[in-house]
Amino acid sequence: MGTGTTFGAPAHMAAFTDVDERWGPLAKLAGQWSGDQGRDFSYSYSAKADTENLYREEITFDPFGPVDNGKQQLFALDYRMKAWRLGADDFFHMEVGYWQWEPATNTITRCFMIPRSTTMIASGTAEAGADSFSLSAKLGSETNGVLQNAYLQAGAAKTIAYELSVDLTGGNYAYEEDSVLEMAAHGGAAMHHTDKNTLQRV
Repeated sequence: MGTGTTFGAPAHMAAFTDVDERWGPLAKLAGQWSGDQGRDFSYSYSAKADTENLYREEITFDPFGPVDNGKQQLFALDYRMKAWRLGADDFFHMEVGYWQWEPATNTITRCFMIPRSTTMIASGTAEAGADSFSLSAKLGSETNGVLQNAYLQAGAAKTIAYELSVDLTGGNYAYEEDSVLEMAAHGGAAMHHTDKNTLQRV
């Protein structure tokens, strides 16, 4: 897809150390992360089969906020990531978006875009000091939903559900995610595109 490292911190963002308890569980994510233990299970159009690939990734979480929606107040992280197959110079995947914490409802929301022209809003609840949490999105939901372009939606690779589990214990950032897709290559049957990695703060 391309080369290069992750994005630098935007000049208008707060310093990574400026986060406090107002960011809830997301305070532990602020900063730059890197990990090379990634495992991706997905359909390969070149191999015409489901394959598992190893990858490394870099992620930046830049804090900002509060964001005021009338009476609603959010504390957020600007989120940018890139991933490379192990041994490759060109990155094969990237994401941009926001993670948000709403203290009044203990809600975490992750809204992000991926280059295949898919956008998701996944959310879940957690205690303010939580070290782990889960988020989910489902096609058709008006709040925690999935949007994709017409080609994907028609059945080429339609995302119908998404789940993410995050574990921040031990000072690491470990995640497992599962995107459920109805794929033409599978005769329209659902397949689980999964990714997992453990990253350390840079």
